[in-house]
Amino acid sequence: MGASGVGIFDDDSSLDWIEDEYTAGGEEAVRAALEEAAETKAGDFLDYDAGVAARTVAEVVAASFGAPPELADEDAMDTLMEHAESVAEDDDMIPLALRAVSRLAAENSGLAEAWQEAFSDADTAHWKAAIEGLEARLKGLQ
Repeated sequence: MGASGVGIFDDDSSLDWIEDEYTAGGEEAVRAALEEAAETKAGDFLDYDAGVAARTVAEVVAASFGAPPELADEDAMDTLMEHAESVAEDDDMIPLALRAVSRLAAENSGLAEAWQEAFSDADTAHWKAAIEGLEARLKGLQ
C-alpha cells in the first residue's frame, strides 16, 4: 500500500483508480467497480483493489446524487464530479453502491484487512467511521 489516508484523495490507490479508470471509463467504470464488489458473496474474499475501486466509486455515486464528501480542495471535487451527470441518470446506482459499501468493512475484505494490518486501532476506527459515514450518506439518498 502506498500513501494511504481515510479520504479517497488521500490514498494513492484511489487516486490511481480515478486517473486510470474513472476519467476514461465514466459511468461504465463506476458500474463495473460497484458490481464487482456487490456481487462478491459475504463468504468470498473481496480483493483489495476491488475494494479500493468500490469505495472510490461509491463516493462518486454519493457526490453525483448530491451527498458529496467534505473536500477542502475544489479540484478534487471537480474530478469527483467529472461524470456525475451520467452516473446520476442511473437510479440503480445508489442501491448498488450500498451493497458494495457493505462489503468494504466486512470480513473477507482485502481493504479492511489492509487497514487492520498496516495501521493503528485508532486509524482503523477512523477509516471504519468514514465507511459508515459514506453508507449513511448513500442511505440518505434513497
